[in-house]
Amino acid sequence: MRKLLLLAILIMACGSMALAQSTDRSKPEFFAGFSVDSIDTGINQSGVFVQNSDNRLAGYGFETSVTGFFNKSLGIEGDFDGHFRSKTFNISATSATVPFTAVNTDFRDFNFLGGPHVKFMTTNSKVSPYLHALVGGNHSSITGTATGITVNDKETDFALKLGGGLDFGMSNHVGVRLAGDYNPVFERNNSTTTTNNRTRNDVVFSVGLVFK
Repeated sequence: MRKLLLLAILIMACGSMALAQSTDRSKPEFFAGFSVDSIDTGINQSGVFVQNSDNRLAGYGFETSVTGFFNKSLGIEGDFDGHFRSKTFNISATSATVPFTAVNTDFRDFNFLGGPHVKFMTTNSKVSPYLHALVGGNHSSITGTATGITVNDKETDFALKLGGGLDFGMSNHVGVRLAGDYNPVFERNNSTTTTNNRTRNDVVFSVGLVFK
């Protein structure tokens, strides 16, 4: 957690420097693209939740964002993404005649965040690197179906998105963005009978178009 705070402070410090260096305002930016989320599910291949395990599942979906700028470098970004995945787990059974039970699961995961966005000027006017530190929430749900019985579970937790990317200009108004973020989700189980509180260490990669 201390490293996350230091990284967020560093990004905000860069933003303060950018604000002091220029007062010219840049145009708002709109991003939309395809996204992949490496989800730290904590579920092993047998469908059993294992505390602190690193069992990842790739979710596929979208990411969108809007960034308004105070000047040419510093802005405020609002970000929303969604990722989805279906997977079948084979749960070991106690009966010798039925070696396992197939459980069909559907994962849904959404982030809604906002925070500072810092764009850096380079000698190549077509390439613009950026960093952002976003704070907000994560809403996740899982549906499991086996032997005709369906169980649903969902929760909303505090989340961060720390990272950045590169914008490649195709014209004055359109560019291509490559983005990568560390996306920790601080899961808190509201049940009084369990203590599955943990940090879900997700990683998000996105590619898409930026409109200015």
